[in-house]
Amino acid sequence: MDQPLSTTAKSLIKRLYASYHDCYGLSTTSCQVYDTAWVSMVAKTSEGVKSWLFPESFYYLLKTQSDDGGWGQHPATKTAGILDTAAALLAFLQHRKEPLQIHVVSSQELSRRIDVASASLRAQLASWDDISETNHIGVEMIVPALLASLAKEDASLVFDFPCKGTLQSMNESKLSRFHPESLYGSTPSSAVHSLEAFLGIIDFDRVSHHLFHGSMLASPSSTAAYLIGASQWDEEAEKYLGHVLEAGTGHGDGGISGTFPTTHFEISWTIATLLGSGYSEAELDCEELHKLSQIITQAFHDENGIIGFAPRAPDVDDTAKALVALGMLQKPMNPEPMIKAFEKSDHFATFGSERDPSFTSNCHVLLALLQQRDVDRYALPILKAVEFLCNFWWNSDYQVKDKWHLSHLYPTMLLIHAFTELLQVLDKGFLGDALSLRLKSRVAICLVQACQRTWLTQESDGSWNQMPEQTCYAILALAEACRCCFLQDIAHEIRSAIKHGIQFLEACSFKSMDQNWTSKTAYNVRFVAEAYTLAALKADESSARSGSVGNSLELGNSNEAMQGFAKLLRKTPLFSGVPEWRLRASLVESSLFVPMLRDDRLAVYAREEMPVAEDKYLDMIPFTWVGCNNRTATFAPTSIIYEMMLLSMLGYQTDEFFESVATPAFSNAADLHKLIDQMMDSPENAVESNMSPENRLENGSAILDQPAVTTPLRRFVTHVLHHKYVASASSWDREGLRRELKAFLHAHTTQMELNARFGSQTLEHAQVFTLSAQPFFQWVRTTGADHVACAYSFFFACCLFSSRLCSGGQVFPTVSQKYLGAAAVRHLTTTCRMYNDLGSLDRDTAERNVNSVHFPEFSQVQITPPATLQEKKDALRYLAEYEQGCLTRTIDLLQQDILERWNPAENGRSSHRKMAMVQFYCDVTSLYNQLYVLKDLSSSVKQV
Repeated sequence: MDQPLSTTAKSLIKRLYASYHDCYGLSTTSCQVYDTAWVSMVAKTSEGVKSWLFPESFYYLLKTQSDDGGWGQHPATKTAGILDTAAALLAFLQHRKEPLQIHVVSSQELSRRIDVASASLRAQLASWDDISETNHIGVEMIVPALLASLAKEDASLVFDFPCKGTLQSMNESKLSRFHPESLYGSTPSSAVHSLEAFLGIIDFDRVSHHLFHGSMLASPSSTAAYLIGASQWDEEAEKYLGHVLEAGTGHGDGGISGTFPTTHFEISWTIATLLGSGYSEAELDCEELHKLSQIITQAFHDENGIIGFAPRAPDVDDTAKALVALGMLQKPMNPEPMIKAFEKSDHFATFGSERDPSFTSNCHVLLALLQQRDVDRYALPILKAVEFLCNFWWNSDYQVKDKWHLSHLYPTMLLIHAFTELLQVLDKGFLGDALSLRLKSRVAICLVQACQRTWLTQESDGSWNQMPEQTCYAILALAEACRCCFLQDIAHEIRSAIKHGIQFLEACSFKSMDQNWTSKTAYNVRFVAEAYTLAALKADESSARSGSVGNSLELGNSNEAMQGFAKLLRKTPLFSGVPEWRLRASLVESSLFVPMLRDDRLAVYAREEMPVAEDKYLDMIPFTWVGCNNRTATFAPTSIIYEMMLLSMLGYQTDEFFESVATPAFSNAADLHKLIDQMMDSPENAVESNMSPENRLENGSAILDQPAVTTPLRRFVTHVLHHKYVASASSWDREGLRRELKAFLHAHTTQMELNARFGSQTLEHAQVFTLSAQPFFQWVRTTGADHVACAYSFFFACCLFSSRLCSGGQVFPTVSQKYLGAAAVRHLTTTCRMYNDLGSLDRDTAERNVNSVHFPEFSQVQITPPATLQEKKDALRYLAEYEQGCLTRTIDLLQQDILERWNPAENGRSSHRKMAMVQFYCDVTSLYNQLYVLKDLSSSVKQV
């Protein structure tokens, strides 16, 4: 008979304490080949006889070598396999050179293993494309040191690989900030954890003072390197490694845990996870629980209020999590030392010196501060953490990434937990006006996206990536999200996903756990994984707390307007096959952007001065981007999505501005063309200009004479050309944007001229534009196409892609990509023009705006004229479908070219992401086209 979950949870607490050693602490981190290899290279001379100190570790390497010759290949990171394979290969080379007392393997057999290991390492290095995104500790120092050691052992082991230059740059950058001699100081730095990178560089006799209970900052590999590099033998270090060998998860089989101890980490995470998921203190209550809390409390006292995963290794992550755990046990500690030690200008640092901030560390800080009884006292640091997390999430592409974990589901879970706790605190009336309404909207958007993107990526068997621990994270994230009142429209489906995930966990075999945590390589933590499993299995109970938080946000009734939009969406080809619950989820997310969009609607154009109808398109714009983003799981950065929403709004507003303000202000269109040329060709708008966008052109009579036109138009041009992301894009993409924006503005002026000419025709010619000076084909690909916002919007998006995804490089760097990209844009914008005209024909005819169907060519659809109105529309739809087919073919060719030419020195993912973004933009345009056919989306100009 199965035990109650609470019984198993209490058992975990007892086993956790039973594993604790008064001197060495505890660690259930998995064995890592990397650390095992370094321990296997420790030799000791006793009574004149040299021998390998831990032969079991060498045997472990022998039995864990893969058939392809490597070790540690991981589905989520190539760096882990490279580190494991390089370290193990170095160990094999040293054992071949000096077999010493090991006789179980012949020199020939070891040579064969070395050959296949070398080949494996060479292949792994050749395909190493995630180096710039790696979050493994010290990789920029460790890998160069390992490769140098291999070359020293065997001159043939010199490796050239595509990202070698990137690695060298990272190494030089690190050394410019860190000097190895600093290790001789009294204050331990994080580099003490990786002393193996400094063999042959530093004097190891001068770092002995960093030993604590025999270890170098809880790192077996660093401790092994110390024994290898020091001239004096250290018995305490030997005893420490011996304890790790026996008490670690290898249990004497030679495998070495990557970090030992992890005492504070495992205690805090286990207690906080269990208590935070619905297990009561009474259910867990036992003598061992009190003793574990005493260990953490004593650590705070011993280390002046900040602790780490192990003694003498303070970090904000473990400090904050321990504060949460002790708070749940009604044993609160003062968070002030944590704030003082780790607070930075815009975030909280994990430890003193780090390459980049940690998302999850700031989640833990926020959770710790929100738990304080006098929470208002910490309003400013809470605000700092919230803004950092929002910005980090909004700027993350596809999936949020954290430096301490390989799965995006872990930081996603923590974000949902932290932000729901924030909403609960706000609901209780705390924090006053510390958070602006806009920031609250951003928090709500983060929560909805985190929930929906987790939910959408669940697999058919109920799991996430077939990984038990990752599935636990996802289940806990969804259970927490159920508390949000603004997610109640999809709460039933969320709970169904939770139940399906639990079924997967209950059916899991006793296979090895997924390795998600990162240090030098990747590992799992057995007790922490068990705690997450127990928490997830209880999630079905906690998810019943539906809709309990978030009522204080006052998000408005935008969702109701979006629901009215849903019926129209279900008629579009793009969304007719999307399940109803997925459509509802995207509508919920879209509704949260509407208040922000309304808040920004007057940033460029003062609409109150325009005689136009209500801008109902504001309720529709967010879904066009959110819905397409979620439909294909593109998950573009939210910051890019919102910028494109703003640009879509500005496109509608610019149409209204030209029709209602600019054109009436200029009786001579030539003057308006001149104004546009002056503005677009002015020095501050040149691509290579260093002039501040605030330093505006003040000369020229046309500009000075019409402030009602020039002021808003200048604001629009400035918004587009001087956007912060545009400024950091490639000059090619910026010039493309300037060129297309100029064409867009001129096309509006030209179109107004054509409309005036069309309006001057007699009523008997009201249906045909007889005064056209261009054939339809020429107009629809030039003025007609340029008049819609599609082309310049695409180049604006390209600038965002260049800045955010291509590190400022060109989105389309080759001649073929430039040509195909330009061809795609022309087909795209032509298609947009045609579908727009299909939807606006009645309004255009009434307002005497030139429409595609008004061109004389449409009078003869069949061999014998005249053509009926429906025949004309059918002909235009046929041509639009032709242009759509050309677009599809061009995009296919562009994708083929991009994916075949990606640079292996860079992350191949960037090429796929680039094409995903291009297709995303095309999907949004297609959705607008499909909506235009169903309904005219523009505001009508009021007759005055």
